[in-house]
Amino acid sequence: MHAAVQGAVAELIAEQQKAGQHLGVQVAARWHGRPVVEVAAGRLDPEGRRPVGPDSLFCCFSVSKALAARRLWSLVAAGRLDPSRPVAFYWKGFTASATVAQLLSHQGGLHRVPEDLDADFLVDEVAGPTWVAAQEPAWVPGSTSGYHTLTYGWLVCGLYAAVTGEPMPRVLDHDVYLGLPATEAHRAATIVEPSAARGLRWVTGDTHPALQAMPPAFVPDWNDPRLRAACQPAFSGWASAQALAAHVDAIPRAEYELARRLQVDGLDRVLELPVRRGLGVELGGRFEGGAVGALGPNERAFGHGGHGGQVVVRDPEAGLTVAVLVNLLAEPELAAERTTTICELIRGLCDAY
Repeated sequence: MHAAVQGAVAELIAEQQKAGQHLGVQVAARWHGRPVVEVAAGRLDPEGRRPVGPDSLFCCFSVSKALAARRLWSLVAAGRLDPSRPVAFYWKGFTASATVAQLLSHQGGLHRVPEDLDADFLVDEVAGPTWVAAQEPAWVPGSTSGYHTLTYGWLVCGLYAAVTGEPMPRVLDHDVYLGLPATEAHRAATIVEPSAARGLRWVTGDTHPALQAMPPAFVPDWNDPRLRAACQPAFSGWASAQALAAHVDAIPRAEYELARRLQVDGLDRVLELPVRRGLGVELGGRFEGGAVGALGPNERAFGHGGHGGQVVVRDPEAGLTVAVLVNLLAEPELAAERTTTICELIRGLCDAY
């Protein structure tokens, strides 16, 4: 079984590479706790000098949000954090009425970043959380949902520090990091982002929430050492696909049952897409018209996607965990298509056994 699944995925990745859909890519899958897919292909840099290896590190982008949220699940499991309490109960200086659950599920109305945002402020581990804690929500917390594209990192770090008195950990597991360690930079992928990859074509008007969450005037250089090294879990997770899959596959049941409690099922005001969210994770299921994303049809599957096509998904009922990491960031439609195709292939092959 292992060889059949591995071979089929390697063949699919080769086809996608031939079609120009990848520069470098890693895919890892675990089925009932055992590795069944470990594919590493392509190049870490556009010059083609460094091949992708199984231990190469890729930026996880928004998958990082779920990795950081897990640190808060552990506090809930330990009885130190109550999802139903207001964030302000724990975080001095936090002015919004949002509960912990609303903060984790993008319902707090705190998606806006400063209009003059720059890289230095984005990665400031004190100024960023302090600034967002003082903001007035754009809507009544809990009344709707809107993706906190960049502010989410400040929010989870600020809450974690308020409860523990410690900064968010930078090393989460073997080869899973929040912020790229300088000692591992030689293994890390260069990120290639075509202009179409930002994908804000659905935006109309000058005051759309998406423009407040990710201002067009701020065009981050994802290869900037400040952004790569920052502990800013809106985007700054780094991992190999093998390590990411193993990390998520090892989340204990008490934590993932908490995480996948449905919090949001409806249209996201920032993304203008239907979403299903738990506490810091996206949830599987079918959308209008029967469409299924990378997380699959099981409404109890959980995980998170990331900019350009990153994803990690765990389906405990199927015993399956899949991670896909890439360094050529595609426009949203292609990113979703190529990643979903990989996940669907693995899911179908494992279901067949």
